[in-house]
Amino acid sequence: MTLKDANCEVERLDNEIELLLKEKEVLEASVDIQAVSTDKMIVDGGKRVDKLLEYVEIKEIKQLDEKIQLKQSRKLNLMDWIEKELKILKKYDKVEQLIVYYKDICLKKYTWREIATLVHYSKEQCQRIYKKYHKLRFFNKDDTL
Repeated sequence: MTLKDANCEVERLDNEIELLLKEKEVLEASVDIQAVSTDKMIVDGGKRVDKLLEYVEIKEIKQLDEKIQLKQSRKLNLMDWIEKELKILKKYDKVEQLIVYYKDICLKKYTWREIATLVHYSKEQCQRIYKKYHKLRFFNKDDTL
């Protein structure tokens, strides 16, 4: 997983958490006790409540809570991983950081030739630096991702 993939995954998890929170809010609004209107003079006969429906909605709220916790823990794990990767990246020189940035983090997909011209290194040297960073055994030189 690259840093760009991790950042995209964090954004996706944020969206899913927000969606689940909105669903939970809608369910809670249907289950919660409604406010009593004090301006009515006539007393109504009372409302019939379907206890089974309330039980199902409460159970759905608990399931949503579990999903939200799972997504939040996944997001925290990814954020920790990103932080550790950035600490590793700080150990390298500025040019090496740029190469990894252009290849992994930047949203535009650069080829090795474009990266080489941007950092004023040869294509092969850029690939060696990138390979050193990722510690890959099998490295495809024709990779344009």
